[in-house]
Amino acid sequence: MTTTNNNILRRAARLAFITSVVLLVVKFTAFFLTGSKAVLSDAIESIINVATGAFLMVSIAISTKPVDEDHPYGHGKIEAFAAGLEGGLITLAGAMILVEAVPAFFTPSPPKNLDTGLLLLMAAGLGNLLVGFYLLHSGKKLKSEALRADGQHLLTDFYTSVGVIGGLFCVRLTGILWLDPLIACIMAVNIAVPGFILVRKAFKNLMNEADPELLDRIVAGLNAIKQPGWLYPHKLRALRSGRYHHVDLHISLPHYWSLDKIHATEKEITESLLTALGEEGDIMIHIDPCEPDYCPICHLEPCDVRQSEAGEPRRWTVQEVVAPRRPPRANNSNKQ
Repeated sequence: MTTTNNNILRRAARLAFITSVVLLVVKFTAFFLTGSKAVLSDAIESIINVATGAFLMVSIAISTKPVDEDHPYGHGKIEAFAAGLEGGLITLAGAMILVEAVPAFFTPSPPKNLDTGLLLLMAAGLGNLLVGFYLLHSGKKLKSEALRADGQHLLTDFYTSVGVIGGLFCVRLTGILWLDPLIACIMAVNIAVPGFILVRKAFKNLMNEADPELLDRIVAGLNAIKQPGWLYPHKLRALRSGRYHHVDLHISLPHYWSLDKIHATEKEITESLLTALGEEGDIMIHIDPCEPDYCPICHLEPCDVRQSEAGEPRRWTVQEVVAPRRPPRANNSNKQ
């Protein structure tokens, strides 16, 4: 990743932290003015925003460090840890809101200073919306899992604010006091569910669970760059460490090619695949010699050792490329 992109990541992380601190002050001011449990639910989530914003800055600073001897796959896993921590804290915030809101059903009290409180919440919600979209866009563009998670969190916070504002308008119009804690409970569930999803996604990444979308892109890239003589890629494995990707696979080449030609082909596949994917990382390729069973899928001509005619060209599938090595069979389906 370029120095410019790293600087963008760091600026975005600082913006997220500063925004969370400002909104924390605004929302707790609104709570002290109104005494509303629904507003308290929104304010509690802002405490989590500050904590995760601080950790986001730390994780971005670590993840943008270059590959070194002690971290050959880079430092990007810290982003998955940051996303998981953020998800856990969000879920905790939902539980804290429920603890505060449920007793209020039995001892409801009317909110105060609703006009001022609603204006403060609207201003805070607009700030969450703008910064959340910015973080989400920057995270997708720069392939930062932590930045995307924080952007999604701020957008969730915006939806929470919208729900609280709408609910308080209803309280003001109807005078039904139990609507206030009811809104807080609904917001608690609305907060906790995305938090749990973040934890689940981060756990998958930390456990190096297969990423179907990444595998699809790798196989699509192989199909886009393949040439005659590149036979039967298989045993594909890929893991992601932040923006850094490590890919290893086996591929069969004609057994009579020279070592120089095999090395040049391996380099060409590596460079072409990284370019096709547009990813930062490395690709390790293990070369296998071709076998007579491969003739039906080989379209290299001329070939003095061919033992059977080639079938029609076909695209490699993810299922084939991730599978262990097995002799391919002639197949005219799945044509290009």
